[in-house]
Amino acid sequence: MERRDFNYYEANAADISLEKITSSEKNVKVLGRLRDGDDNLTLFTLGSESWFQFSIGKGDDLGWLGYFIGRSVKIQHLDIWHFLEDDEGRQQIDAFFDGLARSQSIRRISCKQLGDYGSIALLRALGNLSQLEGLSYSGTDFTRNRNGCSALGTLLESGVCKLKKLHFYSNNIGDDGVASLASGLRSIGPSLKTLGLGDNFIGNEGLLALVTALESCTSLEELDLSNNDFSLATAGLRSLSDWLQSNQMEKWLGFESCGINDEGLQALSGGTARYCKSLQLAGNNSITALGLRYLSTSLQTESCRLEKLHIGSINIGDDGAEVLARGLIGNK
Repeated sequence: MERRDFNYYEANAADISLEKITSSEKNVKVLGRLRDGDDNLTLFTLGSESWFQFSIGKGDDLGWLGYFIGRSVKIQHLDIWHFLEDDEGRQQIDAFFDGLARSQSIRRISCKQLGDYGSIALLRALGNLSQLEGLSYSGTDFTRNRNGCSALGTLLESGVCKLKKLHFYSNNIGDDGVASLASGLRSIGPSLKTLGLGDNFIGNEGLLALVTALESCTSLEELDLSNNDFSLATAGLRSLSDWLQSNQMEKWLGFESCGINDEGLQALSGGTARYCKSLQLAGNNSITALGLRYLSTSLQTESCRLEKLHIGSINIGDDGAEVLARGLIGNK
């Protein structure tokens, strides 16, 4: 596949046969809707499986797909799942994202399993999408490609994208990855309302690095750190609790299945009870009646704002239930 520039697509768009650049009748129809500016095509999904609107197969020219997506003024939300990364696949990825980079309408992008090459190509394209408000990215192993986190951090730090929502799940970024993202998070902090970093092998050092970035996140309403390992993160959890108290904004916090123990819950309780509307602690099986006692005490304070507490899949026993009941009864 030869590399084509924007002028090539512009010159040939009116006459191109959609049958010659697609692999199926379904793709012909959806590409036609895209080309013709269908008002109902505000959400566009593409991937290698049959249930996507555009099912990528042998014979699909992704350069043309990217061109029509980039030219569309209707698409606001784009879902991308999985790209092949052989030599031809990489050429197709480059061509697709070259076109996508010209979009002026897309507000949200969700990606899954793009691979190393696709990830970098995506981030390069995002550098042109100043209107982007939401990015959801999952399913790429960044333990093999640290450049991905650095590239995202650099993109956010550039100030081009003022994201309101960033979901970065199941990418194995670890503590080093959080450190790479921190400066970028500080840059978009004033606009960011939702941040999800679940299932990323983040521990104490990563949590401490994240809290330094959160100091700039003055509008944050939701923070999801579920399925990380905070079993030895007492210092990080205490730092997060301190940030909550200094920020003094009501939030939703997710810590499901994080290995939080009694000591960690003690460190976290003060800030979460006073400055969270909803706290997700389900699946933290190391929490006992002792840890719940610290939380119960915070629940009884006049400054408690907590409205929802999720503690499913924790074997608190009769003692834990009694301790928690005292806190709930004392909560006015």
